[in-house]
Amino acid sequence: MDKTVVYGLIILFLGIAIGYSINDMATVEEVPVGLKVPEMSAYLRSAAENNTDSHIWFYDIGLYNSGDEAVYVNSVEPVFSKNFSKIVLEDNNIIVVDKLINGKSSVEVSGQVEFNTTGLSREEIFDSTDGNIIGYRISSTETIYHSWAEI
Repeated sequence: MDKTVVYGLIILFLGIAIGYSINDMATVEEVPVGLKVPEMSAYLRSAAENNTDSHIWFYDIGLYNSGDEAVYVNSVEPVFSKNFSKIVLEDNNIIVVDKLINGKSSVEVSGQVEFNTTGLSREEIFDSTDGNIIGYRISSTETIYHSWAEI
């Protein structure tokens, strides 16, 4: 094969590869519309005045509907990290919401969880609450109308 043809093919393949990589970089990923948790605040206190074996972690979650349509939220359940799940004393951490969240609006949801702090230092107790919620299970109800129904 002639050197010119080989060089031409190499340049052609490089041009195609560069074109694809530029196209991938230019693609903007769409942000999904729907329920989001953009903010959360929390505080900690001892379960009882003289009890250092368990603490209660209180948290407030801002539940935001980024869509245009209203969504009825039945409940929210935080998903705890593996390490935090090992010391949580309660199995059921479902927070009943039962509210309609209009499009582009939010509601605040409050919850609490008691966890075992036996043998932990003050620093270890505070550290145990860092990053302990890794997600949320949200139960919602959606009404789907027939296309021929009059609303």
